[in-house]
Amino acid sequence: MEANYGLDEMIQNLLEIDDRTWGLYVFSRDILKGRISEEKKLEMIDKAIESGKDYAKKIMDEYDSNDIHFIAKELNLQVDYKDSLLTGKRILFASYTPPDEILIMKEPVELAVKQLSKVNSNLVELFSEHSIMNTILGHELFHFVEDKFEEEIYTKTEKILLWNFFGFKNNSTIRTLGELGAMAFTREINGNKFNPFILDVLLYFSYDSSSARKIYHDVLGMSLGR
Repeated sequence: MEANYGLDEMIQNLLEIDDRTWGLYVFSRDILKGRISEEKKLEMIDKAIESGKDYAKKIMDEYDSNDIHFIAKELNLQVDYKDSLLTGKRILFASYTPPDEILIMKEPVELAVKQLSKVNSNLVELFSEHSIMNTILGHELFHFVEDKFEEEIYTKTEKILLWNFFGFKNNSTIRTLGELGAMAFTREINGNKFNPFILDVLLYFSYDSSSARKIYHDVLGMSLGR
């Protein structure tokens, strides 16, 4: 039976998880996971993370800034904020809609910070509302960058063959690589002292603590499995 950890203990433990383990966790939810060997997944994880970092540096150099809001403005992105949004049974935290719209939900962030303030004030300093909002914005901004550089960026150019029939081939991009690139990108620009994937647990906890704990145990399971 899984232990029913509190939010602060889960976050503290997740802060110790390395980037490759987070990558394997994201891959475990990918529809194409069965088509990729474990060795290849690790290679892809490393390359996607490196790509995210490289493009963060490229963007910061181009605009001579690490202010994610300034960068979004310079890229002519429309950034809007709403309280919350349900899509079916799922809470939406943020979204990027091509070609230039980013939507961020305020309520999940506000609730997460409020939850943390009840259990661990030190974590509130690390996961402030400002820090979380900037992290989310950076993540979504990367997806715009992916589209802008889709002909060259690794997270778009790396593909796997789905089928080959009489010379007709169907190659597919891998969603996980974009997510890994986005997290590395936003972490580099915002200087996060935490892996942004932790927000999967932190933001869900106020709405569905059971699902948040499942994510937590799934991630730890990846770590133990290695």
